[in-house]
Amino acid sequence: MRAFLACLPPPDCLAALQAWQAGLQECAGGKPLPAAQLHLTLAFLGEATPLQLQSAADCAERAAESLPAALVLDACGSWRDLGWCGPRRPPDDLNRWAERLRADLRAAGVATDGRPYRPHVTLLRGLARPLPARRLPPLVWPLEEVVLLASELRAAGACYRRLDGWRRPDARPGVAGAIARRE
Repeated sequence: MRAFLACLPPPDCLAALQAWQAGLQECAGGKPLPAAQLHLTLAFLGEATPLQLQSAADCAERAAESLPAALVLDACGSWRDLGWCGPRRPPDDLNRWAERLRADLRAAGVATDGRPYRPHVTLLRGLARPLPARRLPPLVWPLEEVVLLASELRAAGACYRRLDGWRRPDARPGVAGAIARRE
C-alpha cells in the first residue's frame, strides 16, 4: 500500500487555499486538486507493508507531541507541471522536526524519499505554463495533527484514505483532520 504522513488543513484555511487555487489556475492553467486532497506532506513512505505501516504509525505518534504549532504559507511557484504554495522561507523548526521524523522512520525500517524536505501544498496539476514564483498574503496554518494516509492511484488521479492520526497535546479539539474524512 502506498502511504505518507501529512498534516491536513483545518477548515478555516481550506477556503484560502481554494481561493489561491482559482487565482493561480487563471495564471497557469492546470487542474485544481480536490479539497479532500490538499495536504502538507511530512514524509512520503511509498509502498509499505503492514509491519512498516505500524512502525510508521509508532514514529508518527511519538513525533506528534513535538510538531511545530503552525506554518505560514506566503509564496507560490511551480515545479514541472505542479503549482504549489508554501513558506517563502521554510521554518527551521519544521525542517528539523521533519528530518528527525524521517530519521526515526529509517531507524524503524521504513524507507522515505531521500530528497531534502521542502514544505509545500500542491494546489494544481497539469499546468499549461510555469507559474512564476511570487508572494501571497500570509496564511497561518495551525499544525495540529499528523495523519497517516493511504494513496490509491486511479484513472482520475490519486485518492487518499485516512488510516490513523495523532494530535499535538495542545491542539484545538475536533478541528484538524475533518477534511480527510471526505472523499
